[in-house]
Amino acid sequence: MRLALFGPSPPLRGGIVAAHANLHRTLTERGHDLHWTGFRRQYPDFLFPGSSQEGAVGAWLQCESERTFVPWEPWSWPRTARNLLAFQPDAVLARWWIPFFAVGFWAVMRQVRRRTRVIWVLDNVVPHESYPLGMWLTRQALRQGHGFLVQSEQVRRDLLGLLPEIDPSRVRLAHHPVYDYGAPGRPRPTSDEARRELGLPADARVLLFFGFIKPYKGLQHLIDAAPRLRERFGPDGVRIVVVGDVYGDRQEYVDRIEATGAGDIIVFHDRYVADEEVEPWFVASDLVVLPYVSATQSGIALLAWNYDKPVVTTNVGGLPELIRDGETGFLVPPGDSDALADACIRFFDEDRAEDMALAVAEAKKAYTWEAQAEAVEDLVRTIDR
Repeated sequence: MRLALFGPSPPLRGGIVAAHANLHRTLTERGHDLHWTGFRRQYPDFLFPGSSQEGAVGAWLQCESERTFVPWEPWSWPRTARNLLAFQPDAVLARWWIPFFAVGFWAVMRQVRRRTRVIWVLDNVVPHESYPLGMWLTRQALRQGHGFLVQSEQVRRDLLGLLPEIDPSRVRLAHHPVYDYGAPGRPRPTSDEARRELGLPADARVLLFFGFIKPYKGLQHLIDAAPRLRERFGPDGVRIVVVGDVYGDRQEYVDRIEATGAGDIIVFHDRYVADEEVEPWFVASDLVVLPYVSATQSGIALLAWNYDKPVVTTNVGGLPELIRDGETGFLVPPGDSDALADACIRFFDEDRAEDMALAVAEAKKAYTWEAQAEAVEDLVRTIDR
């Protein structure tokens, strides 16, 4: 098959870029011809709340792309459509996650769908954050699709709720695959080696919060749980490691940490971590904690699974589809710092690390890039225009 991908590409950074790159690599390995039309810019600087839109992308995620699309430059939209169509693809795989890009996406796909099939790869349908006219814009853009790849049952429900006229046979479910951020050929460090590298105590219980720090990620509730953890395990017995670029006001998190009186157990590494530097943080941790206020699925949870790390997260969106409570982690109510603390304490008091790691290792076998590639192939073979 000849398949064109549309979405942000390196050197833009983040989970969406990594997911598209992994899908590109897998489809290429399966013998398909691929072309990637990417974003020249993703957000205007004055609207971007993080430190930088570009970052060091791992060599194993690098793919060639032609970067033509700018969401707020209408003259880039027909150029992007022409670029996609010049490849003469059997289908275009377009990534969707937020309504900010809706108008440009609608304009590009409206032209593309006249000559080939459009398949939306959906990370979300309902956005985590509020956008003016967000659901109306999402509806207009997604209507340009012929087929849809969803990555959780929650996203499938959201899609069919938003566009009830869609024939369900045009929708395929392929769960968000497991990420691997270990450089190919590089030996994985031991936990002791990773902790020495990161300056973490060898004998402490280590909880990891990882990823872009946005309000819906719920970091504030993990910070509020810190005094309970400090009380139970002592100042030398536990570390809460927070790693990620803050989208918004960093100071509010600093002030919240100080207010807890438990700042001595919190390691606040508030910067973007390049792909080459991701692995040690997960190897060094015992438990990954993702206290989302809202979610559909979580790429960070699948990154944790690559290292067989159990996850404590919240009972929202599609997360209960991923985390089996008491087996591969724990589920708690959103916004409940006491319940979050209780789950983390239970994990260590009941010595659940080994049996949960074994359960994760078994469960992750179903979350592969090959399964997602097969779903794409099936859509391209079976849907018409």
